[in-house]
Formats: sequence, C-alpha cells, structure tokens
Amino acid sequence: MSNMTIREIAVAWKESKRPFVKQSTMAAYVLILENHILPSFGECDSLHEETVQDYVLRKIESGLSVKSVKDILIVLKMVMKFGVKNEWMDYYEWDIKYPTISTNKELEVLSVANHKKVLNHIQNHFSFAGLGIYISLCTGLRIGEVCALKWSDINTIDGTITVNRTIERIYIIDGTQKHTELVINTPKTQNSCREIPMTKELLAMMKPLKKVVNEDFYIL
Repeated sequence: MSNMTIREIAVAWKESKRPFVKQSTMAAYVLILENHILPSFGECDSLHEETVQDYVLRKIESGLSVKSVKDILIVLKMVMKFGVKNEWMDYYEWDIKYPTISTNKELEVLSVANHKKVLNHIQNHFSFAGLGIYISLCTGLRIGEVCALKWSDINTIDGTITVNRTIERIYIIDGTQKHTELVINTPKTQNSCREIPMTKELLAMMKPLKKVVNEDFYIL
C-alpha cells in the first residue's frame, strides 16, 4: 500500500486532536496547516530532513522569525508522527539547523515619564477604553485578561483584581468558510489564575464606579 499524503493525514489528525485541546489552540493549528504546511507539503507522502531543512531556510529568508518557523515544525512533526503511528507514512528523524540572526531587535518600552503621562491623561479624560489601558499599565495584565474582566472581579475592599478568565478572537477555518469568533477561556496555565493588588490611583478610580455598575457586566 502506498503512503497517504500529508493533506490526507492532516484531516484525520485534526479530528483526533480536536477533543483534547482548547478551541483557540485548534484554531492556531489549523491556521498553520492552511497557511504554511499544506501549500508546501500537502501532496508529499514522506518528509525527509533535507526537504524540511530547505523549507526552513526559505521561510526565514522570506521574513518569518525562527520562533514562527519552529511553531510550524511542531505542527508538521505532530502530523507526521500521527501518520507513522497509523502506518500511513514512514518516520524520518530531523536535525534542523537555524541561521544565527546577527541583529537583535531592540524592544520598545515606555519610559517612566511617558508611562506617567499616559496614566495622567486617562485620569483627566476618562473613558472605559482608557480604563482598560490604565488597568494594563498598573497590573501587567495581558490584553485578553483585561478584556475578560467583569466588575465582580474587582474587590475595592481588599483592593485586588481576580483574574480567572481570558478572551480572544480566533480565526476559524471550516472547509471553505473562514470567519472569526470571540472565545472566553480559562487562562493558559493554573498560575495565570491569580489575585493582583491595585495601586492607590487605580483603586481610587475604581471605587466610585464599582458603586454604580452591574456586577455581571464586563468592565470594557
């Protein structure tokens, strides 16, 4: 019997994986398959090291980061291992080399002075979008965590914010149909569920609002 193609194996792999991962994780896998793996490897029935190595170099030359390419290879290897386990294709070990990047991109960060300017501007020109930025700058919450905050998560007595959910917009590919969906999830790891103290200024902003809002409503 001849080997199955990566495209055929990927269809079965997606269905086997779907019940065990979050919807957002599955959406990320499908996006990698559709945008990167299937256009290059869809019709292949084997994955030799030299083919994958050549692909890696071409992707990096086209502008993808090493991190993005490694994420693609993680999915490609999962599909190959699934195919091997089901005896649909042969297994090949890869030892992929990545070119060293000579220039380190400098991170842009807010200076302390600009950080204060932003906070002062939000205090003097209040909006709920501004409040979201204020919370983020004072607590270090991720954008998905800030967007998922409800007023019930704000404790103005203890001066804390409870983080127990996150929200994200994921890209859904269903056959030929493509659309996005908002998905509310628990945070990625158990340690991401946490209580965070509010600064004096953030607490002062929250106290009068907390008295008049509906507890079940989202802050943003």
